[in-house]
Amino acid sequence: MAKINKPKVQAIVPRVKAGPDIDKIVISILFVLSGLFYVNTLNHDFVLDDALAIELNENVTQGFSGIIDIIKGGYRENNFGGKLYRPVSLIQFATEWAVSPRNPFIHHFFNVFWFACCVVLIYIVVRQWFNDKNILLPLSIAALFAVHPIHTEVVANIKSRDEIMSVFFIMGSFVCWNRYLSKHKPIFFALALASYFLGLLSKESAVTMFPVFGLIAWFIYHETFLKSVIKALIFVIPVCIIFIIRYAIFGSSPAIPVDIMDNPIVSASDSVIHLATSLFILGKYFLLQIFPWPLSSDYSYQVIPLKGFSDLRVWVSLIIYLGLIVLAIVGLKNRRFVSMCMLAYLMAISLYSQIPVVIGTMFAERLAFLPSFWLLSGILFLLLEVIKADVETPFKHISELSIRTKISVAVITVIVTIFGFSTIMRNLDWKNNLSLFTSDSNTYPQSVRLHNGAAEQLVKASSAPGLSQKEMDELMLKAENHCQEILKIRPVATAYLTLGNIRLKQSRYEEAVLFYDKVNDLKDLVDVNKALAFREIGRNAGEKEQNFTKASEFLNKSLLLNNNDAETWFLMGVLYGVQNDHQKAAENFEKAFTIKPGPEYAKYLVTAYKNLGNTAKVDEYQKYIK
Repeated sequence: MAKINKPKVQAIVPRVKAGPDIDKIVISILFVLSGLFYVNTLNHDFVLDDALAIELNENVTQGFSGIIDIIKGGYRENNFGGKLYRPVSLIQFATEWAVSPRNPFIHHFFNVFWFACCVVLIYIVVRQWFNDKNILLPLSIAALFAVHPIHTEVVANIKSRDEIMSVFFIMGSFVCWNRYLSKHKPIFFALALASYFLGLLSKESAVTMFPVFGLIAWFIYHETFLKSVIKALIFVIPVCIIFIIRYAIFGSSPAIPVDIMDNPIVSASDSVIHLATSLFILGKYFLLQIFPWPLSSDYSYQVIPLKGFSDLRVWVSLIIYLGLIVLAIVGLKNRRFVSMCMLAYLMAISLYSQIPVVIGTMFAERLAFLPSFWLLSGILFLLLEVIKADVETPFKHISELSIRTKISVAVITVIVTIFGFSTIMRNLDWKNNLSLFTSDSNTYPQSVRLHNGAAEQLVKASSAPGLSQKEMDELMLKAENHCQEILKIRPVATAYLTLGNIRLKQSRYEEAVLFYDKVNDLKDLVDVNKALAFREIGRNAGEKEQNFTKASEFLNKSLLLNNNDAETWFLMGVLYGVQNDHQKAAENFEKAFTIKPGPEYAKYLVTAYKNLGNTAKVDEYQKYIK
């Protein structure tokens, strides 16, 4: 198995001696099993960034009529999160929304469907590369990719459709490219270019894959070095087109600076710290692909602290990647398959290493989706080579397998089983934001964002109907504990905002105002909630303390922050009413009724106007009471 002989591809899915229908059977099994491992995500809610990509995206919620604006604009409103152009997934979301609006099921269904299609294409691609061999290697690669727990974020999080579609089209382009290199028909060349272009439209990170077309020509089809380079350069054309489109949409304005809360590496004091942290990140990507535990939906501040070269793990990562580089270089001349896989893996993961460019996130499991194909392929190839499994000779029956091959099958089966069980269990955490944030904040208690998400969701859950006071108090206590953990790590505005909201729900209004006063960069949200606190202080001052001066003071403070709250205007009316100022009482009741028409405020208007002797107004509002 030192090198791969030039294959003689005869069909998109070549047949082997094991039987004319073996590939169809394997493809069917892979497709079904890929779906079954994620069937427990179909009834999940919108989670994490799904709201930004779907529910809060006006172009998506317009359905079919929003597709033109999707094509003409960026991925998110006001380019939040960077200058991203990914129309493929947004067009799919808009179409699905048009068919079944506000229904996460349809989006989850197609995430699972397209993922299963990716697994099938992976099998077909590797099968083409090993077309005159048995199916052990391509089947092992596809099966392990299908069940790998690190892919749960991609499939369970609807927003990650961009990752799925990018890999789908990249694999589709490889299928067409293999056909072109074996059949030399221009139509397959054109299809490979078109499919790669769609991969770029799905997610920009596909740009790292254009050299791989040259690698395939060199390693698999034994083209000359010059021809391989030229063929790789042809795939720069769709890359250039993407850059032109991006320039037309975004212009040359600088990108939004990366925030330390998203990627703490921006706070590195020097290039040495930056490099050490980047190497640690690369090592974490490698480790989670080999040993995918523990997993998390977030790796922002302060999950991965900045590292120095005094950290042994940085050196271990450096040794691992130097080994991968050596492995890639040593096999160049002999065109070893593992060499191609390692080169492609290094290209795919380089964009997320923070070395060539600092990106908007420090680390994310979804970013390993494409790189994992190459790493898994290379490692499985080496594993079978070390065990000396027979992947060269086609076989007709399992009895023909050698002992070493049977051992290989057993080992891979055990890994697939363990990974598959882990994937099914991890999917449960992605049920909704509450389960995800509470679970992951236990996994990484140093994450500000996970604690913040957990606190917000617990406060929201405490408002669910049917809860006892004890259950509500327990949820609020848990939310407050998460906020206190945030304050230990790094005090941020959202923690104070949530603590203020907790105090508001606990009717501890003065304390709520104190927390709201500590929030500096979320003024709109704070003002609305602070207005509610002032309103309730004013209500208590009037109803319980009979302190009308204090009540007037705080109700007016509330209206200064939010003059569109009907209840506050109503309370002002009541305050004037008990002081026998019926004219001002009627004026304030009018404002409350204008904001929120209904019988509750109408009956107070009737009373006020009766006291004023205004029968016309009494008749006008009397009809709303019936």
